[in-house]
Amino acid sequence: MINILIADENIYYATNLMNFINKYNDSIRVLGITSNGKDTIEFLDNNNVDVFFLDIKMPIYNGIEILEKVQNKKKYIQSCIGISDCANIPKDFTNNNIVYSVLSKNSGFDKILYELNKILKLKDEIKNKKITKEKIIKELLFLGYDFSFKGTKYLIEVIEYIAVNSMQELYNLESQVYSEISLTYKVSIHSIKCNIYRATTEMYYRCEAEKLKQ
Repeated sequence: MINILIADENIYYATNLMNFINKYNDSIRVLGITSNGKDTIEFLDNNNVDVFFLDIKMPIYNGIEILEKVQNKKKYIQSCIGISDCANIPKDFTNNNIVYSVLSKNSGFDKILYELNKILKLKDEIKNKKITKEKIIKELLFLGYDFSFKGTKYLIEVIEYIAVNSMQELYNLESQVYSEISLTYKVSIHSIKCNIYRATTEMYYRCEAEKLKQ
């Protein structure tokens, strides 16, 4: 179940939005509605909110101030859909990494629901990627890879890339995978391959035969 907060000074608008969302998506629960900045900050800090709608013009604290004052900023990255009836949206709001997108209230509830479904899909992809990486790390720890080696870090990236893109044909590991990792870490493909070889060789000679079979 996805928990939603609707923060809007117009209770009538917020209630109608809540009813619309509840009508078209059974996997979403509107956890609450807040009508001023103070209550919004307290709600975000004290509840398990996944995504929140935020009216930029809020009493007590406006939208920008709310994003500045919320405690767990890392948790809410790409979790806010701004809603406004203003023609000009402040750049301090749109450029905040908590904000996924900003919509006009005049765009209608269908557009808002569409944007909500997009953000939920993104969050689901991030969650699955995190789970995949945790599984890879667990397996490498089981084998006894040394995580102080650069090669172990590169190897995690290689396996993760292949796992995430499992539906694609990987014709050339070097050009499709290593080249992308080399751009991320600003090192040569040769360095990546050598470091992975070193980390794997060290693991191989230390690891028990039974673990390698498993």
